[in-house]
Amino acid sequence: MLGAYGKNYLRVAVPSGFEGIFMVLLASADLIMVASLGPEAVAAVGIFMQPRMALLCFPRSWASAVTLIAAKYAGQGRQRSAVTLLKQSIFFGVLSLGIIHGVFWLFRDFILKLMGATPDYMALASDYAAIATVAIYITAVTTILQAVQLGFGSTAIIMRSNVAGNVVNVIANALLIFGIGPFPRLGVVGAAVGTVVGTLVALALTVSALQKNGLLSGGRWLPERLYFRRILPIFGSVFSEQGFERIGMLIFARIAADLGTVGFAVHNICMNICDIYYCFAVGFGKASMVLAGQSCGRESVFDWQQYRRVGIRWTLILSTISCVLTVIFRQEIFSLYSNSPEAIALSGTVMVLAALVSYPEAHALVAAGILRGSGRTASVAAYSFVSVTILRPIMTAVFFYVFEWGITGIWMALLFDQCIRAFCAEFLVHRLDYMRVPAAT
Repeated sequence: MLGAYGKNYLRVAVPSGFEGIFMVLLASADLIMVASLGPEAVAAVGIFMQPRMALLCFPRSWASAVTLIAAKYAGQGRQRSAVTLLKQSIFFGVLSLGIIHGVFWLFRDFILKLMGATPDYMALASDYAAIATVAIYITAVTTILQAVQLGFGSTAIIMRSNVAGNVVNVIANALLIFGIGPFPRLGVVGAAVGTVVGTLVALALTVSALQKNGLLSGGRWLPERLYFRRILPIFGSVFSEQGFERIGMLIFARIAADLGTVGFAVHNICMNICDIYYCFAVGFGKASMVLAGQSCGRESVFDWQQYRRVGIRWTLILSTISCVLTVIFRQEIFSLYSNSPEAIALSGTVMVLAALVSYPEAHALVAAGILRGSGRTASVAAYSFVSVTILRPIMTAVFFYVFEWGITGIWMALLFDQCIRAFCAEFLVHRLDYMRVPAAT
């Protein structure tokens, strides 16, 4: 029997988990289509992944600050203040993000070379990045618009907008990559154009929802000093955490680029496969955070302990299922992305390591969720900074350049990083359990 705690935990965790897995499966469909064009195409798209995430750090951090302020306005019934917040955020976001993305577009070739792009796919990568940068700009603006929706609790609207945009993205990619029907065969460039189309759909649906909810009526457009006084302190703390973490990921991806075209393609495919379970486990991390926070709000140590046990137990069960299935069907799963004999041969050990990563990554997410819900967000940020930004790049460099373990060494570093984070999170959770005094959020 699940029991009341188990049922309530799954009620919160499963919908969030399936939302994440649905989004990553749509992204996988994109990668599968690109992979059919060859390793150079995968490498050209993959080399742009970390610069893309770096570009999104600014709008996501700004959106987090907007969400927190909008949530306060929602609780106070101050919709007019929220409208002003939204319009001032749009005004500032469109201008500032336009400058940032414009500079990136101008220097994209230099950035791609810095990331390790090689001559055999550099031209493809540059063509893809030129168009994909436009898509990132649209996504960034949409993220800031949705921040106010999130503050008012309109998560279902956000999910529908983003899922619809991604579905259109997949369909447009299929039409433009392969030239189906009257559409031209554009290959990698088609993937970028399809992404632009999908992001425009998500933006249009977001604006439509805001208009229906009256969040675009009235208010002031020009940001005032008070706007920045409220936004900047929150933005600074979030941006510093995301920024330092992204530095670590950029270094990690840069070292992986030295694997060569086929090796880097295999690395990107395996990372995408690994992300499928990771995005599902994120839902369980969110459930742990919410339920731990509710328990602390009720000052119920017993509830806190029960949800802690349920979360860890379920992630252990699900990680075992994910690990076993990935190991048994590793060749079949990888073959969905690439039929290259060289790539399949290289992927064997990496897929086993990707399967083993299921355990520490899921445990780290759940334990970190418990800590955040218990008011220990600074602790999570601290050990994540040390592990991701410092230790993972060092381990990756040592395993790859010194020990010459190739792609296996890169994935060993990733596995150790996840184990370190899982250990730190579990240690801190046990410390809270021992103290029997979860902090109120």
